[in-house]
Amino acid sequence: MSGEHWTYNEWATNTVEKIVVMGLAAPEEHRADWLRLQIGSAIEQALRHGRSGLGDDDPVVA
Repeated sequence: MSGEHWTYNEWATNTVEKIVVMGLAAPEEHRADWLRLQIGSAIEQALRHGRSGLGDDDPVVA
């Protein structure tokens, strides 16, 4: 992505897709833990974005 940022809506769509695709591919014995970590991380990022006063069309900054 070289210097560009996704809007929140783009980030959310791509993050959900990544979690689903990679979660389904994860070995069954590790899948639940991997999903918990990824979902928790995504929720934290979304909360940081919202608390900063940014909207759905503003860029997401890690």
